[in-house]
Amino acid sequence: MSGPRPAARAARLGARPDPAARPDPAARLDARPGPGVAPAADRPDPGGAPAAERRPDPAARARAALRAGRIAALTAGCLALGKLVAGQLGQSMAVTASAVDSLMDLFASSANALAIQMAHAAPDRSHPFGHAKIETLATAGQGLLIGGSGVYLLIEGIRRLLSPEPLRLATVTLGAMAAAALVTAALVAYLGRVAARTGSSAIQADAAHYRTDIAANLAVLAGVALTYATGFSRIDGVLSVAVAVYVLTSAGTLLRLGVRDLIDTSAPEERVVAIEAALEAMRARGEILGHHALRTRIAGRTLFVEVHIELAGDLPLARAHATGDRVRDAILAIEPDAQVLVHIDPERDEPA
Repeated sequence: MSGPRPAARAARLGARPDPAARPDPAARLDARPGPGVAPAADRPDPGGAPAAERRPDPAARARAALRAGRIAALTAGCLALGKLVAGQLGQSMAVTASAVDSLMDLFASSANALAIQMAHAAPDRSHPFGHAKIETLATAGQGLLIGGSGVYLLIEGIRRLLSPEPLRLATVTLGAMAAAALVTAALVAYLGRVAARTGSSAIQADAAHYRTDIAANLAVLAGVALTYATGFSRIDGVLSVAVAVYVLTSAGTLLRLGVRDLIDTSAPEERVVAIEAALEAMRARGEILGHHALRTRIAGRTLFVEVHIELAGDLPLARAHATGDRVRDAILAIEPDAQVLVHIDPERDEPA
C-alpha cells in the first residue's frame, strides 16, 4: 500500500446529490451492495418507516412551525386579555399575575414566529450554513423575557402577602381560570405534535413553557376557589409566589436550551452512538478501513456531522468518492435532516 500523501483528500458532501451530475461507472460499480445487503432505498428504517417519510419536507416543516408560532401568539393574547379583565374585576392578584405571564407569552410566541420565519430562510453569502441559530437565539431570549416576568410576579406576590385584599366576583375569576387551563392544555397538545414533526427548538420551547402554564392555571384556580370558600385572602398572595416560581423554573429551562445550542454543544450521546454504530457496520463489511475525528454540533433544528473515513491509499478517486457518498447516506438514514461533511483520508499506519 502506498504511503500517506502530503495532504489528505477531503470530499465535502452536501445533504442532497446534484441531479445534474452524471454517475461515474467506477462509482456505480463500487456502490453495489454486497451479498445479502439490500439497496439503500429498500432498506427498512429502524423506526418502521423510510427516513424520507419520517418528517415532511423542509418547506412543509417551516410552514407548520410558523403556523404553530402564530397560533400560540394569538392564543396567548386572548388568554392575557381574558385573565387581565377577570383579575381586575375580581381584585385577584394571582389571576392578574397569570395575565402578566400570558402577556409575556404573547411577546415570546410572536418573537418565536418571526425567528422561525427567518431561521428557515435559505443560506446566503453572509450565512452559508443557514440561519437556524436565529431560532435558538429566540429560545434563549424567551427564557430571559419569561424570567423577568417571573421576578415581577414574585415581587407582587410578596406585596399581596403583606397587604392582602378581599376577592370579588367568584364566577368571573373562577370561570376565566378554568377556561384558561382548558385552552392552554389544547395548545400544548397541538404544539407538541408540531414540535415532534418539525424538530423546531422554538416550538419545543413554546410547548415547554405553556405546559407549566397548565399547572399554574390549575393552582390559581384551586387557590382562588379556596380563598372564596374560606375568606383567607393571603392565599392569593401565596399563589402569586407559587406562579412566580413556576415561571422562573420554566425560564431557566428555556435559557439552558438556548445557550446549549448557541455554544455548539454536541448532539446527545445516543445520537452520536447511533452514527458510530453505522460507521462501525461499514467497517465490518469492509467498505471503509476505519474512521476518526467524528464531531457533531446542533444549531437550531439542524445537526451538523463531520467525520474522517480511512480508505486504501491507492484507491481510485472515483471509487473513494462513491464510498464517501455511501457513508453520507448511512448517516442520513439515521439523521435525515443532518448536514454531513465526510473527509477522505488514506489508511494510517499508526493510530491517531
